[in-house]
Amino acid sequence: MSQNLTVTREGHTAVATLDVPGRTMNVIDAVVLTELRSVVDEVLADDGIHALVLISGKAGSFGGGADLTTLPQLASDPGTEEFLTATHELMELMLASPKPIVVAIDGYALGGALEVALGASTLLVSDRATLGLPESTLGLIPGGGGTQLILERVAADTALELMVSGRSVPAAAAVELGLADWVVSADELLSTALRVATEPRPERTSPNTDADVAAALALGRGVRRPPSAAATAALLDVVETGLVQGRSAGLAAERKHFLELLRSDESDALIHLFHAETAAKRQFRGGDRPTAVAVVGGGQMGAGIAAAAVGHGVSAAVRDIDEARLTEAGERAEKAAHGAGGAWTGTTGWEGFATADVVVEAVFEDPRLKADTLAQVAEVVGQQTLITTNTSAIPVGGLSRAVTHPENFLGTHFFSPVERMPLVELVPHAGTAPEALRRAGVMARTLGKVPVVVADRPGFFTSRVYARWLIEGLRLLADGADPALVEAEAKQVGFPVGPLQASDEVTLDLVLAASVVQVAEQVLTERVDVPAVKSLLERLIAAGHRGKRFAKGFHRYVDGRRDGLDAAVIDVVGAGGGVAPGEAGERLLLAFVTEALQCWDDGTLCHPDDGDVASVLGIGFPRALGGPFRWVDRQGAAAVLARVRRQDANAFPAGDTLVRLAEGNGRFETEPRRDRPAK
Repeated sequence: MSQNLTVTREGHTAVATLDVPGRTMNVIDAVVLTELRSVVDEVLADDGIHALVLISGKAGSFGGGADLTTLPQLASDPGTEEFLTATHELMELMLASPKPIVVAIDGYALGGALEVALGASTLLVSDRATLGLPESTLGLIPGGGGTQLILERVAADTALELMVSGRSVPAAAAVELGLADWVVSADELLSTALRVATEPRPERTSPNTDADVAAALALGRGVRRPPSAAATAALLDVVETGLVQGRSAGLAAERKHFLELLRSDESDALIHLFHAETAAKRQFRGGDRPTAVAVVGGGQMGAGIAAAAVGHGVSAAVRDIDEARLTEAGERAEKAAHGAGGAWTGTTGWEGFATADVVVEAVFEDPRLKADTLAQVAEVVGQQTLITTNTSAIPVGGLSRAVTHPENFLGTHFFSPVERMPLVELVPHAGTAPEALRRAGVMARTLGKVPVVVADRPGFFTSRVYARWLIEGLRLLADGADPALVEAEAKQVGFPVGPLQASDEVTLDLVLAASVVQVAEQVLTERVDVPAVKSLLERLIAAGHRGKRFAKGFHRYVDGRRDGLDAAVIDVVGAGGGVAPGEAGERLLLAFVTEALQCWDDGTLCHPDDGDVASVLGIGFPRALGGPFRWVDRQGAAAVLARVRRQDANAFPAGDTLVRLAEGNGRFETEPRRDRPAK
């Protein structure tokens, strides 16, 4: 008896209602697909049934694809290829059905759920529907026939872009692309599907009969920053195979690539990150969303925070004494709003602050200026107003003395550009009330961010680990490494940019002031020669190597574009003993990892998963490695410990937990979660 699909009759039309018990969203697994095959077989065999309608029993949700927790089992199961073959046979059967098959989608239809829908002769969507094939964000490709079914409806270049990027599209856009047939209101979805089911099955002509395969592949390769390079390569091959050799060959290629990716390190890493991000957000579920945010400071960060607020339907008031800054902040907020409903106001006074749910202080990174500003804020807001300071490294506990109710105060470290960077570090001080921390987490989620709670220690987590990584790049130069080698090997191990380019982007002045003075001098002096690094930066700055903004840093710049490494840097650095091939990449990777391990050992993090999320979303750790802790788990603690011990013990401390896990064959993922980071 079917447990997920209930079949009823409306005249000569069978209506199959998908409603997986115990789930808020339908998942498409082997059981559901087996039941669907039985329904399709019965419909095709029964002369009294002229059509089939498939609809969800969950209002506002058609389906969310596979249950990700089952993917490890799917990867190890020798019968998975047979399962994929059976799924593809079902999709082919639906496509070839002489009887109309109508799928009616209300809400989300993602991944496997959309693949099932693409087997229909007619695909209806409600005005609140969202469709997508996001498998690439998990290092995978669609495995239920989606790479070929989408080509029956959508031009190859568009289909590739959708699958490579993993982006979803709303109802109207789905119809415009050909992904769906038309939009109807949610309350008319079933009645319209029943009417359409009585009409002859429409003849569908593939938009790719004369497809320019080369152009489609070029567009697929051109997607900016695809979530997965391996998935992108697989999608290009699978789509080309289907277009050139036919659907059957394309489906065979899909099965091959899906299995290879499912069993890959990269997919394991990306699925881990998905779960870790979800868990980070889940701990701040519920609670009242803030409806009004006030921000002090209309500069890069303050304007970005306000723009993120109005872009998510939250009203924002911005205070700055500079009218020009307020104008720029308003333009930025207006661009972000896109009809989201959040109102923006600018003021040189304190209008809008007394009624704000949250006030974010975002003035320049100077402790005295921040303390003075916070004291003024405390005078104009209510006792229950949540006040936060946006800072990347300044101790929050010290700033708490400037406010009258420190229990309602904490740090919120946003990342630039705020509209695009998804991470927020929440930094409670010793006196922050649990309710204030919870409200800050809800605020972060409301602004579309992933909140991670970290300790109020110098550099928190991200600024501290990032400082260690940047400093290692400078240490490599001092040791005689070719700058080009440093940059190339950083990318070889997976970093999106090397430490020298990263320094140029923010300016060497800021690296000196923030990463060295605010962080390294506080926490790294016992492990690396911070004075030597500081001296090197000061010499580079004095020689005019200040970064991209000044057209001269480690690289040369012409009209804002990099024009090669600046050979004059070597004259400033001086000659070192040289660095062997492969050493730069290894040292950069292990510098990042060992500092993250120190942050777990000393209580800066609540859980290693938080460190993985913060590392990838905030400071550029290779996404394909899943974060420093996941990378250790995947490599094995003993193997990583051996690599660490080949480096200088002071600069690359293994830490207590890595040694313990290496001895017991343990994993960071099983470490217990702390309620709050150490004080």
